[in-house]
Amino acid sequence: MRVFESLSERPLSSKEIARLTSLSERTVRYALRILKQKGLVEEVFFLGDTRRRGYRRAGINQ
Repeated sequence: MRVFESLSERPLSSKEIARLTSLSERTVRYALRILKQKGLVEEVFFLGDTRRRGYRRAGINQ
């Protein structure tokens, strides 16, 4: 739930989410995988570096 709530303003990387929620990166990645499977979170790529992934709540156009 903390991972999902941290995605309210802008797309964030898993490292940023881990820092904001005080969870381990492994826990964050697991939670993101589950949230993606349920269609609650979508993966986006940052324009400056397509190797960097971010995550945002599904259905939010930014």
